[in-house]
Amino acid sequence: MSLYKDRSIKKFYIFNAGCIRRAIDAIHIQEYLEENNWKLTKHLKRADLIVIATCGVVRLNEINSLKAISIAEKKKKKNSQIVITGCLPKINPDEIGKIGKFIIVPTGNLELLDSTITAVKPISEVGAPDSIADNKDITNYLIARSFCRQYQFYKALFHRFSMNSMFLSASVYINRTIQYVKKVFSNAPQKKVVPYFNIRIAEGCMSNCAFCATKFATGRLRSRPVEKIIEDLKYGIGKKYKIFQLIAEDTGCYGLDIGTNFSELLEQIFAIEGDYQLVIIDCCPQWLVEQRQKIVPLIVKNQDKIKELFVPIQSGSDHILKRMRRNYIADDVKSVLKELRERAPSIAIRTSFLVGFPGETEKDFAETERFIPEIDFFEVTINRYEDRPGTEASNMPDKIPQKVIEQRALHLSKEMGCRILS
Repeated sequence: MSLYKDRSIKKFYIFNAGCIRRAIDAIHIQEYLEENNWKLTKHLKRADLIVIATCGVVRLNEINSLKAISIAEKKKKKNSQIVITGCLPKINPDEIGKIGKFIIVPTGNLELLDSTITAVKPISEVGAPDSIADNKDITNYLIARSFCRQYQFYKALFHRFSMNSMFLSASVYINRTIQYVKKVFSNAPQKKVVPYFNIRIAEGCMSNCAFCATKFATGRLRSRPVEKIIEDLKYGIGKKYKIFQLIAEDTGCYGLDIGTNFSELLEQIFAIEGDYQLVIIDCCPQWLVEQRQKIVPLIVKNQDKIKELFVPIQSGSDHILKRMRRNYIADDVKSVLKELRERAPSIAIRTSFLVGFPGETEKDFAETERFIPEIDFFEVTINRYEDRPGTEASNMPDKIPQKVIEQRALHLSKEMGCRILS
């Protein structure tokens, strides 16, 4: 039943506390509401409908999401409604329920909004966005949230004011000023910020990692048809975009549900002429190993069209990889990445490791420590292990003390220049 039979109610407020995928969902919802004659407001207290896109992949993001929901519940005007979308409704619904009763529209089920607002134009007819630049607050939030990981003193401020447009804008401006001053004194060349054109190639994944809660929200792999992805690419090239970011929970498993694979997708993308580069994020190493014979020569041949490749390895220990249910061994990944580094040196290869997984011994950690310098990574990020609701790992024995997890993360940060994310 619709909450909005009165078509004069038009104002909405939207906030994203999640990742780039949920940010794209948020922009999609924004465009959908605008297509249905709603008007965006930056003032939460003026909104008749408040939409909050949440995240539950790590506790820090969950806290940010819950704080946003709590603030919205306290500050909303009488009779306004709150819609909770994103991953948290399926990862940790009990925490949301402690704050209040809301309209729940989990990621992957955005069509539920149609009946909520009595949509004249259903969301299925509103094209998915190619960029998050249409909402500066969403862009600034993602940038500002990263400062929490760099500056601990900033975290408390961010938790308190992350829904304030002026605070987000000021945070981004101050950080850019600091970076500019640092580069001036170091004589480093200034980098031009080029907006990305985001192409969602799939949702869900094929893996069953023991530590991952995101799979509860996004489900099994659902790949978009190749021709739709190529249409998006051509459209972006026509709009003069230079950088295209391929978006999925796991880009590497693309197509395995529709009779194709990631290598074949890349082959068709590279066949399109134009001055562009790809940013490939969240490519599980399993698929690089399994598709090595085709994907490595393809990447090497077209290395000028790839800007970045993010491959989350998680551990250098085969013992821990097996406990994590990551379907590869460390030496195979190392071999593929060494070949790519040697034959395609211009590509920025990034990775992440998860430290403190249950059962991680000093020997296991040492294997991760040895792995990192063997590849000339552009960037290595570190996540501290934490239990997430419903995951297999949360029920595993041999938990690592928090103090030890912290020591291991700090060691990799100080000794190897790794960046701690969470």
